[in-house]
Amino acid sequence: MVKQNWRYLLFLIGSHHPPDRLHRTIRLSFKGKRVHLCSRCTGTGLGIIGIFAANAFGFGFPIEFYLPVISFLPLVATVDWFTQSAKLRESNNWIRVSSGFLLGISEALFLLLIIKGFLLMFLVGLVIVFVYAFSIYLIAAKTKCLDAYLKELNQI
Repeated sequence: MVKQNWRYLLFLIGSHHPPDRLHRTIRLSFKGKRVHLCSRCTGTGLGIIGIFAANAFGFGFPIEFYLPVISFLPLVATVDWFTQSAKLRESNNWIRVSSGFLLGISEALFLLLIIKGFLLMFLVGLVIVFVYAFSIYLIAAKTKCLDAYLKELNQI
């Protein structure tokens, strides 16, 4: 019983979708086992890796572009996620991976601000993150999308 719970926990960490929504994941085979990875999170990870790899090889954005990129790129993933969660439409994996990739770019640039020692810009970026989070909360609460989303999560 414990081994089965551990496997399900690993499944939820990788996919964080219930079994009836595996169409929102990327399926990979690993040592003869199927592994499901959340499409948007996979894109986010690729975006983060891409920016850090580019930075390691000496490629990068001028620092003055960091905050505008951090401000606007997450909007694509936010709109995609929210419209899907509000059941206004169903996204597809290509859109999820692409929007996640853009989100990953902004997250990596946000982290690079602190790594490169731009503390004030990092704090401004932190305010941007809080504005996104608070805006999503307000919209989700006002549209009752938050209640439906939390109800679905409790059923997992």
